[in-house]
Amino acid sequence: MPVYERGYRRWERSGNRPTPAWWAMARRGITSHLKKRGFLLLLAAAWVPAVVKGGFIYFSDVTRLLGTSWSDVTPAGFLEFLVWQSPFVLIVTAVVGSGLITRDREENGLALYFSRPLTLRDYIAGKAAIIIFFHWAVTLFPLVVLSLFGYAVTHEATGSDLLVWIPLRGLLFCSLSAISMALVLLALSAMGRRTVFVALWWILLVAGSETIAEIMGQFRPWLKIVDFAEQYLNAGAPLFGVARLDGVSPLSSLALVIGYTLLAVLILRRRIRPVEVA
Repeated sequence: MPVYERGYRRWERSGNRPTPAWWAMARRGITSHLKKRGFLLLLAAAWVPAVVKGGFIYFSDVTRLLGTSWSDVTPAGFLEFLVWQSPFVLIVTAVVGSGLITRDREENGLALYFSRPLTLRDYIAGKAAIIIFFHWAVTLFPLVVLSLFGYAVTHEATGSDLLVWIPLRGLLFCSLSAISMALVLLALSAMGRRTVFVALWWILLVAGSETIAEIMGQFRPWLKIVDFAEQYLNAGAPLFGVARLDGVSPLSSLALVIGYTLLAVLILRRRIRPVEVA
């Protein structure tokens, strides 16, 4: 536009920082899934155990007579709730994360992404944030809501436990497990060529290893260490003051989780390479 034309305004710095590239990717991925009715129904189904546990907590005087642990508002009870959420974690993460990188490779989207001022770290962080958010949506968010609800309707635990320590335990456990699982799923997505195959690999890794561990654990308890998802629960169990696996120490499970994460990072660095568009 010529300077002398009416309406010309000299450029002035707005003072606003540009949106980080990883957050722009994450926000788009999160909102696109939240616009799908079928996916919202899946999230609603994932909150059913939380609603049921909330009902048991509300009627704890009656449910205690049934000998059920659903009304337990101790740290151990909330860890048990996270165990109940494991199938929903598997399904939701498979739906959300299986095609995050596979689809970009199919459509040559990597060339488009890295033709912009985007680093490999931003790309992986943006994709991982999508999985982490929906992992939290079925684990951390209902846990925090239940702890607040438990404080409002029961007097079995102190306010500091239900308002501070249990949410903090949940935040630490859910964050670490979500980050590691997100990187592992992204590594599978980076290696796959079809979204459906990646989803199948993820289901086999989580559900298949659990079945194998149940069989092998009948002979030697420590062989349950092959259970992929259980290692996250066993590593985080000390945060809630309980033990999960007989014969498998939490430190061993933590070492395995760290190994899974480092291997996933190595795969991502090898399979995703920034390219230049000439």
